[in-house]
Amino acid sequence: MVWIYISESLLYLCFSLLMGSFILQFIPERLKPEISIPKRLIQLSVLGIIFFSAAPVIRIILFLYEDIGLMLTMQNVLGGFEVGKAWNVTVILALFFYLFVSLFPVLKSKVLAGISLAFTFILLLALGWASHAASLTEWSGFVVHSLHFLAVTVWVGILLIVGWCSKNQENWLSYLKWFTPLAIGCFLTIMGTGIFLMTLVIDVNEYGDAWMLPYGQALLLKHLTIIPVLFFAFINGFWIRRKLQRQEQINPIPWLRFESILLFFTFVSTAVLGQQEPPHSIEITLGGSGSSAVFDYFYSGIIDPSMHVQFGLNTISTMFFIVAIIFMWLILYSFRKKAPASISFFMGLFCILSLYFGLIASIQ
Repeated sequence: MVWIYISESLLYLCFSLLMGSFILQFIPERLKPEISIPKRLIQLSVLGIIFFSAAPVIRIILFLYEDIGLMLTMQNVLGGFEVGKAWNVTVILALFFYLFVSLFPVLKSKVLAGISLAFTFILLLALGWASHAASLTEWSGFVVHSLHFLAVTVWVGILLIVGWCSKNQENWLSYLKWFTPLAIGCFLTIMGTGIFLMTLVIDVNEYGDAWMLPYGQALLLKHLTIIPVLFFAFINGFWIRRKLQRQEQINPIPWLRFESILLFFTFVSTAVLGQQEPPHSIEITLGGSGSSAVFDYFYSGIIDPSMHVQFGLNTISTMFFIVAIIFMWLILYSFRKKAPASISFFMGLFCILSLYFGLIASIQ
């Protein structure tokens, strides 16, 4: 199962790298730092979409092949399942895309970059077509999932390319002036579409009950990961800009890189989330599949399918919440004291863990 999580995470990374690379080709040089994007990175990202998007297909084949044989199972999955059909389209488009980016200077022409961006967007739609949300609704699930993923790849993609491919800090203030509102817009879009997608699977009122299941555990960790991301986004988007306006000496690139690493962790939690059984009925799912092993470890009571999770503050949960607040403060304090960005990064990770343990400890 771990290989599926890894492949899904890397798939999201490949889409983000492509999206960020081609969008930045339309930004004037005076509005961004000097950026050098290796063509090999583009080629590997396209190939990565082919290989990493195959993971759900392989998983279904491995689950079914013992009953009717490998070849017949492959034929049925690739021709009869929506995820198989979507992968067929993905492979064909991605092969054409790979030839295109290999034969033409896509990073030196806005026309070619625009065609490449169109290829990336169509491949993104193919991924949305194979999503669980698309299978639950006629069109809305497909549209909202695609919009959700588009907002993620635009935000994270630009962040990744600027953070890891910038040669210098020139024009950084000009870059922040357009990227900060874009990032805020992407984040609001992600929030709105994310809430809609979540309601397709679980009732919002049963959000806490879902924590008893692996799906709910992954959803909780995904949401908690956003908290330190917001702290880093505040530092990168506002605090660093104010320092640069005052002409203070600061290197924003490490802070941008660690923000992108935190965002990659959201990819990992999303990958785990996407491979869990969606609890359309928590009671039925709990009775059939059982509870999460992590929840079993922390919960000392008897788990009944019809039970509802109750919360209440106690000494242990309060201590964890206080520690989490301290780590939040340390993220900002480390930046203020000009500590390395890695210090704030680890404070962010400790903040996630403290909040998680505090919430789990508050379950009665």
